[in-house]
Amino acid sequence: MSALCSAIWIKCAIAGMLEDCQLPAGKTPIIYLPGVGRKDLRAIEQCPDFLRPLAELQYRGCWWAYNTAGRDWSVSSFLTNPNVGLGLDLAKDKKTLDAIIQVLPDILESPAERLQGKKLTADGFYAIVLNDPAKDILGWLNNPQEKESQWQGNKWDIFKQSCAQNYGFTPTQTQLNIPLSLLCEADRAWQSVWQRFIDSASNLPLLVKRLTDVEPSGLAFEAQHYLFENNRDERAIESELKALKDKMRVDIAAVIARLWSEQHQRQSWVWAQLGLSPWLAILAELKTVLEHTEIPFSGSTPQAMAEFYQDRFWQADASAIAAMAKAQDIHQQEVIADVLTVIYSPWLEQVSLNFQTLVEQNGYPGDNQIKESTSHYTVGSEVIFFVDGLRFDTAKLLEVKLSRLGLNIDLTSQWAALPSLTATAKAAVTPVADLLSGLQDNENFTPVLLGTESEFSAYQFKKALAEKGWQYLDGLETGDPNGYAWVQTGDLDNMGHAQQRKMPLHIDAVLNDVAARIEGLFNAGWKRIKVVTDHGWLWVPNKLAEASIPKTSVKKRLTRCAILKDNMGSSGLTVPWHWNPSVTVAMAPGIAGYVGGDYYNHGGLSLQECLTPVLNIKI
Repeated sequence: MSALCSAIWIKCAIAGMLEDCQLPAGKTPIIYLPGVGRKDLRAIEQCPDFLRPLAELQYRGCWWAYNTAGRDWSVSSFLTNPNVGLGLDLAKDKKTLDAIIQVLPDILESPAERLQGKKLTADGFYAIVLNDPAKDILGWLNNPQEKESQWQGNKWDIFKQSCAQNYGFTPTQTQLNIPLSLLCEADRAWQSVWQRFIDSASNLPLLVKRLTDVEPSGLAFEAQHYLFENNRDERAIESELKALKDKMRVDIAAVIARLWSEQHQRQSWVWAQLGLSPWLAILAELKTVLEHTEIPFSGSTPQAMAEFYQDRFWQADASAIAAMAKAQDIHQQEVIADVLTVIYSPWLEQVSLNFQTLVEQNGYPGDNQIKESTSHYTVGSEVIFFVDGLRFDTAKLLEVKLSRLGLNIDLTSQWAALPSLTATAKAAVTPVADLLSGLQDNENFTPVLLGTESEFSAYQFKKALAEKGWQYLDGLETGDPNGYAWVQTGDLDNMGHAQQRKMPLHIDAVLNDVAARIEGLFNAGWKRIKVVTDHGWLWVPNKLAEASIPKTSVKKRLTRCAILKDNMGSSGLTVPWHWNPSVTVAMAPGIAGYVGGDYYNHGGLSLQECLTPVLNIKI
């Protein structure tokens, strides 16, 4: 804008004719013209053309004089004058005086208290504009074009000056490699910039991407500062894990132990916190799987075996699931599956066979416990919260999420009704379980209402609940917190059947929904919530093997169990149906299925399917 146009713009602004410059009502504007004195405007004949439009303002306003002699103000005199100025302690060197002019608009916007009580130098004035240089450098590196456009004027000039004087680079979009290298070196003034990067990297995605190709120079460098080094280590893990296909467990264990020894320190690097070390995270889970599958444990009774599982061995299942959950694509899934097929599936098979042997010797411990637990659904202001397919190890994850909400959780367990299928086991944990029984002639393990032959349906369940004085809370309903209520959220079972090998990738999202629903119920005034489930499940990376059973002996064959025909026996393990003990159920051996091909299923006899969690929750 030319000087003449600037003068005309000032007059228009004072007249209130500019839409983009509205002066505060009732306030008198002060016009500061750097380098222009009173005498320049008084001698109109000699006044420069660009000033003449402003000359008449001296007759509509008044001069703001420095003293009674009418001396013109300067910026420094206004800032330092103790009587009619601000009385600031100002350094008199040229650098400071130049800085004042450079940042004057920002000084005029600053509270006077911020400037008082200290010696003001050039750096102090620059700090008004550039009060957090580390943040500004990172912001510029993240998006140079946006920041340069945003800071045009005082801030951009001061930013360039600060970068050149204090950080050893000139900010230009064509030479980003220089400040990116300086950031990773983190030497001297850059140490604080690197520390700020660690604290705020999650908010700087474009900068993180730019750091991918920054390689260290020289022999002495901090490897943790370089995403390039992190990615090289990631590729090394990937290559070695891929090479484990078809290897023996002992060979896999040796490689994983060595890799962990070499790589575990990267867990503390900023790149791991940003999720840029997925193979390291997978390696950590595989290491845990190995640790907890060294022993295919057993016990003296099924209950003793369950106690061992709850104390420690659930972590084998949790880490196998977590390893697959951390897979970022189908190629990672395949590598993880190949390793778990060797180190996890054989252990799961042997543990299940051990449990089945103990059940065959000692009987299944679940029936009386289930009936006793259901009969105690009589506490006021309590919700029975049903999560379909909440396995014990996933309940441990839910416990962590609920603890973060400040809730008190007591995690216990109970046995599922057999067979561990939704039709049988869900009905057994409802408040209306005492109204149900099972027909001799059935093919789907669904109980019926006592005295009828009508299969227990969702409609009958809601009707029976209402007759007992229970509320059925659908969706996000919260009901009357003084009574009793049934809630069901989080269908892990259907998700498992649908997703199969990819199931682990979706568990966390389901548990987040469960935790949010529980929090909402407590916020609505409920005092206690008991989380129950119907059954657990088996998940394997390499599909369930197929077991054989004579077609002539079964009425109905499912994946993990089969209904035997009346008066027909089986060479394998059999158990009575929970709802009618005269119905005999054949259980598939180990982790096999009478129908093969699934990665996920349930209905059989294993700790993972039958030992179910119960979470008693209070505020």
